This record gives sequence, C-alpha cells and structure tokens, in this order.
Amino acid sequence: MSAFIRYQLTSYVLSLKFIPPVVIFFVWVFILYAYKNVPILSSYAASSIAMYLIMTWITMAIFTLEEEAEKHILIFHLKGKVSYLFGKWLTILVVMTPLLLFAIFFPIITESFKGHMSLMLYTYALYSHLSFIVFGILVGTLFSATKLATKKYAWLSAVFIIVVSLASKSIAEISLFFKWILWIFPPVFNVIGIMEGEDQILFNTSILIDSYFVLLYISIGAFILVFLFEKKES
Repeated sequence: MSAFIRYQLTSYVLSLKFIPPVVIFFVWVFILYAYKNVPILSSYAASSIAMYLIMTWITMAIFTLEEEAEKHILIFHLKGKVSYLFGKWLTILVVMTPLLLFAIFFPIITESFKGHMSLMLYTYALYSHLSFIVFGILVGTLFSATKLATKKYAWLSAVFIIVVSLASKSIAEISLFFKWILWIFPPVFNVIGIMEGEDQILFNTSILIDSYFVLLYISIGAFILVFLFEKKES
C-alpha cells in the first residue's frame, strides 16, 4: 500500500494538478488573515469551508489520474477494488496534511487572532477542518469514482452538492419538505453552527449529539461509496 501511495503522490505532483487548488487555498487563507485581531471561531469556520471545496477538487483530480486500463492493472496488483479505493483515500489524506497544518497554525504564528487559543479551541478547530476535509473526500469520490463520474456534469454536480450543503440552513427554513431532503447532504452546520458565536466553546449535550451525527453520516457515506465503487468496477 505504501508503494501505491508513493506512486499516486508522484503522479499527482508530476501532473501539476495540485497547483490550482493549493494556490487558491493559500491565497484564501492569506486574505482571511490579512488583518489582525480577527475572531478565532468564525475565521476557522471560513478556512474549513475553503477546505471543503479544495478537498473535493483534489479528490476528483487524484481519482482521475489514471486511464481505465491502468486503473485495472493497479487494482489487480493491489488484489482488490477496496484496497485501491482506500489507497486513493490515504493518498488524499497525505496531500491534505500540510494544508490542514497551515490552516490551523498560520494565524497563530502570525498572531492574527484577537483572543487566545485554548485546548478546546484547538480541538474544535481540528475537528471542524477534519470534518470538512472528509466531506470533500466523500463528495469528490461520489463524482469521480462511481458511475456518476461518467456523467457529463460531474464537476457541476459536485459544486451543486457543496453549495446546497452550505446553504442548507436557509433552505430548510423554506419548507419542511426541503428539510427532510437535506439529510442526504453533508451536515456542515452540525460542525460550524457553534462557530458563529463568541470565541469560547462549552462542551455540552448538543455538541456531542452533533458530533455523533457527523460521525454517523461519514461512516454511512463511506460504506455507500465503497458499495458504489465496487458496483462500478464489477
């Protein structure tokens, strides 16, 4: 598996597909912290949202590195479709690590926040970024590694999912009908809803329930994607 991940990383770097999303993410963060004394939670919420878009982009790029023939050869050498899928996901996690560290520690190093970091703030900053990273991976995988990848508007569909999930709070207020439909979209406001307030977080039952729901959504989403990927490659 390690050899496969190294091969994927090399292919991704040589393809130069990493340049647009990485540059856009760095520019986003630089602009976000262009001014000093910015609030902690809302700033981290903004960089988490950026990570959501960027990780969807990176995921779709990594899943489309190979042609069909090369992909089948790799699956054969890895002795399974699931190993190939997990190898891709691990590669994406390696790519996202420096972006994650930059998003969390850049404002701290540059002393951009108006408050002071606490263990709870560090924990929630990491949790929010990781959650949005996984959301991006799920969306990107759906439209690049399943039968939906063959659709003409795969990229547009991925953007649609992102936009609707980010606007879900407003959409849910329109009608109860929309509220039930929105369950299939990534629960972004279960993660960043609390980050709209003051720069302090008190661990409570509401946060615990939201966290369990996010974990459940991610687990079910990953299971469904494994099923859809195996079905596509059968």
